[in-house]
Amino acid sequence: MIDTSKNFILIDGENRTSQIENIYREGQEWYRVKFNNSYKTYRYSSDKILCLTDPESIDIGQNRIFIDDRLILDLKEVLAFRHKSRVYWHVVHTNGYTRDLIDGQLVVKASCLSDRKSGKVFEYLKSVAATNILGKEEGKSENGLLYKLYRGIDFIDNQMAVAPYLNPGKKIKSYKSSDLIFPFGCNASQKKAVVCAFKNQISVIQGPPGTGKTQTILNIIANILLKKQTVLVVSNNNSATTNVLDKLDKSGLGFIVAPLGKKENKEAFIANQPPLPKELLHWKLNTWDKGKNRKGISDALSRLDKIYAIQEKLALSKQELKEVELEWNHFRNEQNTDFSSYDLSKNLKSSYILDLWLQFQAYAENDSISPDGWVQKILAAIKWWWMNRIGKYRLRLKSKFDKFNLQAIITELQALYYLRKIDELNKLITDLMAELKMYDAKAESGRLTDLSMQLFRAALYDKYGKTNRHVFSSLDDLRTRSGILKEQYPVVLSTTFSSRLCLPENDAFDYLIMDEASQVSVETGALALTCARNAVIVGDTLQIPNVVTEEDKIKLNVIAERYDIPPGYNCADNSFLQSVCDILPDVPQTLLREHYRCHPRIINFCNQKFYGGSLLIMTEEDDKPDTMRAVLTSPGNHARSHYNQREIDVIKNEVLPGLPSRDDVGIITPYNAQVEQLSRQLPDFEAATVHKFQGREKDTIIMSVVDNQITPFSDDPNLLNVAVSRAKDRFCLVVSGNEQELKGNITELMSYIAYNNFTVTESKIHSVFDYLYSQYTRQRFSFIRGHAKVSEYDSENLTFALIQKILEKHREFHHLSVVCHVPLRNIIKDNSLLSEDEKNYVSNYRTHVDFLLINRVSKMPVLGIETDGYFYHNCETQQHLRDKMKDHIFQLYRIPLLRLSTVGSGEENKIVDSLASQIPAGVIS
Repeated sequence: MIDTSKNFILIDGENRTSQIENIYREGQEWYRVKFNNSYKTYRYSSDKILCLTDPESIDIGQNRIFIDDRLILDLKEVLAFRHKSRVYWHVVHTNGYTRDLIDGQLVVKASCLSDRKSGKVFEYLKSVAATNILGKEEGKSENGLLYKLYRGIDFIDNQMAVAPYLNPGKKIKSYKSSDLIFPFGCNASQKKAVVCAFKNQISVIQGPPGTGKTQTILNIIANILLKKQTVLVVSNNNSATTNVLDKLDKSGLGFIVAPLGKKENKEAFIANQPPLPKELLHWKLNTWDKGKNRKGISDALSRLDKIYAIQEKLALSKQELKEVELEWNHFRNEQNTDFSSYDLSKNLKSSYILDLWLQFQAYAENDSISPDGWVQKILAAIKWWWMNRIGKYRLRLKSKFDKFNLQAIITELQALYYLRKIDELNKLITDLMAELKMYDAKAESGRLTDLSMQLFRAALYDKYGKTNRHVFSSLDDLRTRSGILKEQYPVVLSTTFSSRLCLPENDAFDYLIMDEASQVSVETGALALTCARNAVIVGDTLQIPNVVTEEDKIKLNVIAERYDIPPGYNCADNSFLQSVCDILPDVPQTLLREHYRCHPRIINFCNQKFYGGSLLIMTEEDDKPDTMRAVLTSPGNHARSHYNQREIDVIKNEVLPGLPSRDDVGIITPYNAQVEQLSRQLPDFEAATVHKFQGREKDTIIMSVVDNQITPFSDDPNLLNVAVSRAKDRFCLVVSGNEQELKGNITELMSYIAYNNFTVTESKIHSVFDYLYSQYTRQRFSFIRGHAKVSEYDSENLTFALIQKILEKHREFHHLSVVCHVPLRNIIKDNSLLSEDEKNYVSNYRTHVDFLLINRVSKMPVLGIETDGYFYHNCETQQHLRDKMKDHIFQLYRIPLLRLSTVGSGEENKIVDSLASQIPAGVIS
């Protein structure tokens, strides 16, 4: 009898191994086969017999074996006979029963936990789970429910989304794109996010406030169901998932959703199982109509792509216009000159005026290389004559053209640049609006939504229209009929904490969508990731993360040290969203850019301060004077134990009476003690901590800072981002009038409010016109590249490129911008601190700083950088004395100045360290 543990024989494609007593070759073309209980041998040609030997033994301890989609546990041995791309199996059960299976009947699933790296991280997460107290009070587990869930996991399929997270060396799967629908509408970045979700096993959606995260999630859910797949939607608490259910209910689609998770939710679901809607029968589409709809969706998306491009350009142009107009007002007030008589009728581009400024600037700063021969001197004289003629007769500049004093000419060119740029932007906006009117954006968006919803509903008719819905009778019925549950309810809702309780251990969802992932702890997020083969992680790393107490941080850091895991997994320092971004730096991320909630001036603070100017503000400007306001209480120690009665009095007696409406007002503060007093003294208004307001909005938000001296806690950038972005129409900051030691985010917000109301807080330092100088910087380096003789600028080019790289690379510096060659007279507002020599030095228009890093929010200088060529700046030169004077001036006005020598090294670290030292602890997020 043939040993089936060593041989697998197919005759005419049929497994006959157990029936054969003997088999041997007869030459190269024939086999002789003797079957059991037969005296006769049969002759078969070689092409009819496949004889496999030397099987591979499958490790049944490290793998899970599924036969006909059922997990088989009573196994003694599994052997794999491989032939080309097919596998044939010999299975021995613990009771001695054997069977042979062909390819496809048996599936081996490997565990990612067998990998050393994955296993180590998982054991760390399990240890962290033991510190989580949830479940202890109910007597569910000595170490809490989360630890119990972790302890019950000894196998995680390699196909689960958690596998590449536990070991980043494993590649995230990518898929071919397919036709998508958008039944809940979309914009450009939302469309990109949905496409990305279906092209990648794991993707991240960064959703800043008011950018339509829920809308994007709903579109992803619709496409998952269109693919006849299942999805688990989780968040840190029930509010985010309830929002998803509410939106589906409004569209008549709530019947596809099962809110599960913990026992109480399951019992509530069993008691209130939704029936199939009667209108379902009207959702049927025939094959022709489905094809017609898909064609209509494709055409609508093609037209909308063009509309999105125009809308993006229009939004950016409006933002730029507001920025230029605001800066122009400050420039005009500061110069105290009437520029209204300038003639802009001549079609001169702003770039042309900027280029002429550059030409004059080169003379003003002595940057022009002196001509050597007589031909060069003639050409230089002609160039100067041409520049004078353009300035006098074409631009009609009024100042004297004195080669040795060009300050007034340059100021006029700057004014003309502002005026021309404003004119250009107004014309561009007019043209874009006219172009947009050629398309009916609202109709195209409606067409996309309607056709998509018809297809989505048709898919639901195909799924439910001819079947009766199973009614689950008990918790046990839910557990044993998980396949029917997923078939009837392909969308399941849960908290991340209870995600593993939704289905039996060996069942899985096709997709996991995790909302508000910035508030999810690492250990609970990773647990949810074990439930699905694909994952979409949604949140915002710049909003409030999950709260970890100082006591817990100490415990968690001890555990992290014991396991020596990479910092990205450290549960003390990361939310799950931040962990995913750190551990999987190449994970595809989509930023939802279009903002629809707040007044432009309100959200632009968050845009410039936290998002590096990346948001497209789609709301309209209305120039109301009360949009943003800061009220400083009288100086003094009014706060006691995180309670400040003076600020409550200001809110009660000054802020609230001045509001045009009290219908939708929220009062927020960092501290619970202040919330308690606000709620008691102002019961008609909702008061809460900033943490509890995340994900919500009000027409008016009043923020009470409370602190006498602003602390790193109240000045936290994520907290302030959430606080400001809750306000749709008005934001009022109530803060102590004490001189603040911490010059951080809140003081920048006060400067921003002052600047946007056309006043600048009193200071000895100018707010720098960063729009003007950023345009000048960009064109200056183009100018330098076009003048081969100016070789000494190579070091400046390198420095500029390095600074730009640093600002882009480090999130905490995204609110900074860099400009070059800013005259000191444009930085120093009050020269009373200077000696006579220093006053003369500063007043000279040639005296400039090579690079100035500016806070785009407050418009204040943060760091000066000088690139010093050794031969020009060494201690033996006259320039060295001027350098010392400049250093002293910067020191007097408390502006850090960093010098980078062309013979030095470590420039990147020096710049990063200098910038980091200017940002107080707690301000860097």
